[in-house]
Amino acid sequence: MSVRRGAAVMSVAVMAAGLAACTGTPSPTPTSTSQPRPSSTPVDKSWFVQVKGQNFMLNGKPIRFTGFNMFDAASSERWQCEPHHALTREQLKEQFKALKDKSGARVIRFWAYQPYTDGGKDWAGVDRVISVAKELQMLVIPVFEDGPGYCTGAPNEGEDKGKYENDTYYGQGYLKPYGKNQHSLRDYARMVAERYRDETTIAAWMIVNEAETKQRAADGKSVLVEMARDVARVIKEVDPNHLVTLGTQSNGAKGASGQDFRDIYSLPEMDYTEVHDWGYYGSDTEAMPGAAANGALPDPKSPECTKLDAKIACSFAIAKELNKPIVVGEVGIKAFTPEEVTRRATLIGNKVVAAKKAGAVGYLLWEASDVNREGYGIDPLGNDPVFEQLKRFF
Repeated sequence: MSVRRGAAVMSVAVMAAGLAACTGTPSPTPTSTSQPRPSSTPVDKSWFVQVKGQNFMLNGKPIRFTGFNMFDAASSERWQCEPHHALTREQLKEQFKALKDKSGARVIRFWAYQPYTDGGKDWAGVDRVISVAKELQMLVIPVFEDGPGYCTGAPNEGEDKGKYENDTYYGQGYLKPYGKNQHSLRDYARMVAERYRDETTIAAWMIVNEAETKQRAADGKSVLVEMARDVARVIKEVDPNHLVTLGTQSNGAKGASGQDFRDIYSLPEMDYTEVHDWGYYGSDTEAMPGAAANGALPDPKSPECTKLDAKIACSFAIAKELNKPIVVGEVGIKAFTPEEVTRRATLIGNKVVAAKKAGAVGYLLWEASDVNREGYGIDPLGNDPVFEQLKRFF
C-alpha cells in the first residue's frame, strides 16, 4: 500500500537470532553490521533460515512468525518520510520490545530505500534498526523500493511506479536511477545485500513493496517476472545466505495475481511468496477473500485462480501447489474510535486464523506506529486488543 498504509521473512541468517525463542534453539552470536566481511570468510550456514517445501526451517526445525510493519523505523534527523518523526535508538527499542512482549511479534518489516541511506553513503538508520532488533532477538525484513512511490525519491511524493514513462519502470526503469535516487534499483539491491550478507538479524530481502504493473513482456507474461528474476540473481551473486522475494499484494493487484502470481513465484530465484490483505482489493470483513464459507481454498487451476485479478485465496492455493512458503506481509483495517479498534481486532483475529489454516508461515500487521496515519496505526505502547489476536497464529 502507500506509505501511510504501506505495503517476511525468511532469510538465511536472520531467523537464527530472533526466532530462537520460538524454537528453543540457542542463537549464535550475530555478526557486526559495521563492515561487510571479506568474501573469503566462511559462513556457518546453520545460522541461516532455510526453505523446505512450504516451511521455513532453522536448525532443522520448522519456524513460524508474526510481527509488524514499521516502515519508517530507519528514519533519522537527516531523512524522515512525512508525516512522521524520527525515533531515537531508545525509543525504537522501547517500541520493538513492547510489540514483542504484548503480541509475541518477532519480525519487523521496514523500508531501506535509497533516501534512508543517502544512496548507500549513510547506513546509520538501517544499522540502528538492525542493532535494536538484534539486542531484542527479533528479526527484520528490509525492503529496497516502493511500488506506490512513497519515501523513495520519486519525482513527486507518492507517484506510483505505473506513472513512470508509460508504466515501463519494471521493464526497464529499474535498470537506471529513478527520480532523486542515485542508483538503479538493481545496483542498489546489490549494494545493500553485499554489505549485510552475513547479518543474522535480517530475515530476508524484499525487492519492492507492492510491485504492480499492467505491462506484459513479449512472451505475454507480466514484466515483473523477468525483473524479479534479474534482481534476485544480482542479490544472490553477492549474498548466498539470505532468502529473497519480490514483494506483491497478489490479491487482485495487476501484474501479480492469478497466473501472474504463479509465473513470478515459480521462479527458482523466489524463495517464498507474499500476499497483502487489504479491503480495497478484497474485504475487511471476509476472513479469506475468495475461499469457501468453510475456509476451503479454490482449485489453483480453476478459472477463478488463473484470471489476472484473482483473489487472495487463489494465491494461497497456488503457493501450496508451488510447494513454497507464503507470508501475509501486510493486513490493515482503519480504526479511529475505541469501538472501531475493537472491531478491527476481531476482524484481524478472524483473518489470522484463516491464514494459519490456509498454510501461512508468517503474518505481519500494518502498521506499528504511535502516529495513527489514516486510521491504520497500532500504537506499540498502547493496549490495542489486536495484540492478543495476533497470538492466535500459533
